[in-house]
Amino acid sequence: MQLTSTSEEDRSLRQRPPSLWSRLNRPLVPGIIAFLGWLGFALARWQIWAKGHLSLFIMAGHVYTHRAQLPRGLLLVPSAGYDGQFYYRLALDPANWNATAFGITMDQSYRYTRIGYPILAWVFSLGQHQLVPVVLVVLNLLAVAAIAMLGGMFARESGRHALWGLAFAAYFGLVISVGRDTAEPLAEACMLGGLLAYRRGRTPMYVLATALFAWGAITRETVLLAPAAIAVTRVIAIGRRRAAPGLADLTWVVPAAAYGLIEVAVHFVVKGEFPLLANSGRNLTMPFTALVDALRYNAAHLNTAHLSPIDIVLFVTTAPGHERLAFVFFVLQLGLLSGQIWTSTFGDGRSLIEPYLMALVLLVATPRRYLSGPYLGMIAAYVLPALLVVARRRALYM
Repeated sequence: MQLTSTSEEDRSLRQRPPSLWSRLNRPLVPGIIAFLGWLGFALARWQIWAKGHLSLFIMAGHVYTHRAQLPRGLLLVPSAGYDGQFYYRLALDPANWNATAFGITMDQSYRYTRIGYPILAWVFSLGQHQLVPVVLVVLNLLAVAAIAMLGGMFARESGRHALWGLAFAAYFGLVISVGRDTAEPLAEACMLGGLLAYRRGRTPMYVLATALFAWGAITRETVLLAPAAIAVTRVIAIGRRRAAPGLADLTWVVPAAAYGLIEVAVHFVVKGEFPLLANSGRNLTMPFTALVDALRYNAAHLNTAHLSPIDIVLFVTTAPGHERLAFVFFVLQLGLLSGQIWTSTFGDGRSLIEPYLMALVLLVATPRRYLSGPYLGMIAAYVLPALLVVARRRALYM
């Protein structure tokens, strides 16, 4: 017996398929789009600048190489080279910490502590040296896709569309990472994945966050600022008796220990000063000196009269406290960077990616009453011109 009637209009509404916009609201979608977009750049650079020689992505130069000892098929660039040559050398055999191996001499001891990316390349190349140049590029493409997918997950958690994840993979500095085989994509994917897993707050997620932070730390040590922010918030909570020590603390203890162990290992195996000190001497300087020099002109023309408290995202975002603190840590780190990073155009800002990503984490978590979709879109759109300019330049030139 039919107790209620169903109109044709109600039936059609129930059977109406989801709109295209709603079907695209899945984190996997920006991941696929980002992979295809960055694959297009890699193919363009390979065919136009590299003339079909993928080994040129490694950017091995004449200063740190010995031509007669180089692996077969590796081509040199007409310059001193770039960081990718050291990742490549370690990917050939991550356990070989000699000063010179496979025709490439290490320039600084801290190269050995950034072993995460080379280890994965060695694993997926099955130890076959001829496959390493391909695997280095593929790993970075997959990592950039993971960054976009994780960005989509951050957006979904804050009630925004997953396609905002594309903004995470649109940073122009990634052009250098993908085009020259450096470790930023993998390291930042580990950082974002660790932060997202920590948000879940369950035992398996704490273990996952710990593993991701630890791998990120031995891929690019600046990632440690994210678990450092967790450490500060945890210590304060424990000190105020709002929390007890537990599995959550593994997320900052283990990464710090992992990086500390590899620092000590490199110090005693390679000899010389600790890698962190070597890195600091080359890439860091007196606080804010290079930053002030680089931004002096812009600072003279800043106008903050229009700002109000709600314009300060740190105050209104719904992102957890440790993520806000991590953003502050990464921004403060900018003040320590040397002129080699601030004034160089050869690196195209690849070292500044963490503040960009953390800013997006805070922005997508900002309530719509403070930051509407169109306004957020306008902010995100600012990165596109820089991305297009840098991508075009690196597809055409070294």
